[in-house]
Amino acid sequence: MIKKIVQRIILFSFFVFQSCVLIANIIKSYGVDGSSNNVNVVIKSRNPVVFFEYDNRYIIASFEIKISTFENGLSLGNTVWHIVDSTSVENTLNFTTRVNIDNRILVENTTYFLLLRVYETNGSSQTVTDRFFTTKSALESWSDVKITLEVDQNNPFCPLQGEKTKIRYITDKDIPISIYIFSISGRLVRILNRKQTALKDIVYTIDWDGKDEEGNILPQGMYFVMLHSDGISPVVRLVGIIKERR
Repeated sequence: MIKKIVQRIILFSFFVFQSCVLIANIIKSYGVDGSSNNVNVVIKSRNPVVFFEYDNRYIIASFEIKISTFENGLSLGNTVWHIVDSTSVENTLNFTTRVNIDNRILVENTTYFLLLRVYETNGSSQTVTDRFFTTKSALESWSDVKITLEVDQNNPFCPLQGEKTKIRYITDKDIPISIYIFSISGRLVRILNRKQTALKDIVYTIDWDGKDEEGNILPQGMYFVMLHSDGISPVVRLVGIIKERR
């Protein structure tokens, strides 16, 4: 008798555990402009993109997004932006839903808190919270582009004094992107990104500290930043490294 009760408890616990795991995995990935905890959200001349990818085992009934200037504001209702919407052919492709944030509500160099809640048709839901920081970009416009690669801020830069440069890119379709650094002689010195899928209309930012693959600071000189993807012509930009900032 006791053995049967124990077996039932174990079986019940297993189903509860499985249910919790499934509910916790509705959202496979999410972020603002490309990644979770992104500190490089560009708002100049564009609307940043909130995205989430959901598990295709689920049918999403609706989703909710809140943005606040302080963390408690997400629960207290003190939000600067709040929407409730459903996935549709207009905003969802390959189980990834994108929503543009109206940049008129955002201020540069400001931390914002994000709440994303996804509701499944069976009544379950998953909620994630995060934060992002709106950075000031030197670039004037990101509109009407197909694939753009830019070295934005600190070019040239001085790694010996702890400086980094920012490399930004945006595409008009979902494609795998690789970012390479070459010396002026054509030698590959660093791989910053290898075939990671870039979602369309999102500005991605990569910090480069001027180091090679082994962690050594590269000597003063000019270097090529190359964006590469199968089926397109590589896009190349120049970046300079200097020994000291006078």
